[in-house]
Amino acid sequence: MSLIYSTMLIGVYISSLNRGVTCPDWPLCPNGFAFPPEKFFYEHFHRLVAIVAAIFTGVALIFIRKSLWKLNKLIVIIVTSMIIIQIIMGIFVISSRLNPVIVAVHLSTAVTIFSLIFVLLRESYLEIKKGRV
Repeated sequence: MSLIYSTMLIGVYISSLNRGVTCPDWPLCPNGFAFPPEKFFYEHFHRLVAIVAAIFTGVALIFIRKSLWKLNKLIVIIVTSMIIIQIIMGIFVISSRLNPVIVAVHLSTAVTIFSLIFVLLRESYLEIKKGRV
């Protein structure tokens, strides 16, 4: 969850400085996975943190889906779909050159993902605490 929150904070910081358009290549800036030039650092860092957050979230969802909570599988499907939508929205944010509506939808989707994962983790914790796992 902290990776998702960090990704959101970095993204808001980049948008507030209007720096999101300095790196028009997607998914990574011109140097790929190599250390980026200084003018691309924040965008590159945001994208790398987002990739790592998506991987960790995916792994967590694999384990959380085995929970006994009735809505669990539905929320896992919703979160997985929203992560895919979030990645696509990231492409649109860059290609639209930070269109405010698309940026707002991108951030709103991130907040929703964060909230749903919080609910999933809370329910999983309650199951573990009750000894049902």
